[in-house]
Amino acid sequence: MCSPISIAGELIDNHIHVWAQTPAFAPLARVIESHRKELIDRLSSLMPPDSANPACLDAVRSLLIHFALEQLGAGFHLKHFVLFKEVETVQVVLEDSFGISPGHERDEILIPHQNEALRIMIQCIFRRHSKPVDAKDVTAFMQLFAGARIGVRPDQDRIMRFKSMVWLIYLAIDLIGVDPGVCLKGLEYFRNRFRELIESTLAGRIIDEDSRIPGFDGGRWEATLFGWLQGEDRKPFVLKLKRQFNLENKIEHANRFLLAEHRKCVLEQVMCLFC
Repeated sequence: MCSPISIAGELIDNHIHVWAQTPAFAPLARVIESHRKELIDRLSSLMPPDSANPACLDAVRSLLIHFALEQLGAGFHLKHFVLFKEVETVQVVLEDSFGISPGHERDEILIPHQNEALRIMIQCIFRRHSKPVDAKDVTAFMQLFAGARIGVRPDQDRIMRFKSMVWLIYLAIDLIGVDPGVCLKGLEYFRNRFRELIESTLAGRIIDEDSRIPGFDGGRWEATLFGWLQGEDRKPFVLKLKRQFNLENKIEHANRFLLAEHRKCVLEQVMCLFC
């Protein structure tokens, strides 16, 4: 009987061989090849007795692709939030919300929770174990987050979907940081609270700009992304962003909008990491 270490090594080598034949997956093959020993140790400790069953192979594939993409992901920058060519609006919102680190040549936006946000992105894009990983998703992810040059034109619809997911993640993190009731009341409360805050942002209720009375919910949300997104000059951006979130589950532009499974996954992962 083969040892777990030899089985893990064979599975990793098979993935390296197969992925190396596909341009979109070749960078992932190089990553897992360079971390082969570490991955063998990790897989062999998880290997069940029946390591040839489909569920085990799915888990191996998922672990390898998540590991490789996390290694390639270089972190979040302004460009990952920019949608609809609204560079100035997005930059001001992020600077106000996250703060900046002064630099000699330019200031850097202090984007928080980058490791957690990247893990959520990867989990929620590549979570369907029952289906092969979509090479177009892999390509778009690496072009956006790792700056990979794969020799194909960027899929702008998928890139818009991924940037929309970045916004959803950070808005959800802000929400759960202010409202601990999410951790007690669960996913449905989280969904409803998110929708309520987006609508309040669009209606100009987060901050009461006409009086000194605290705004929506006692002014709890004024210093969050929801508060910084409020304003007539930013309303067109928020309307487009809401459309990208696809809260009504419209089926057109299927590769561009978030799907119900994406939103559910993001909220679940945010609760898992921040509750």
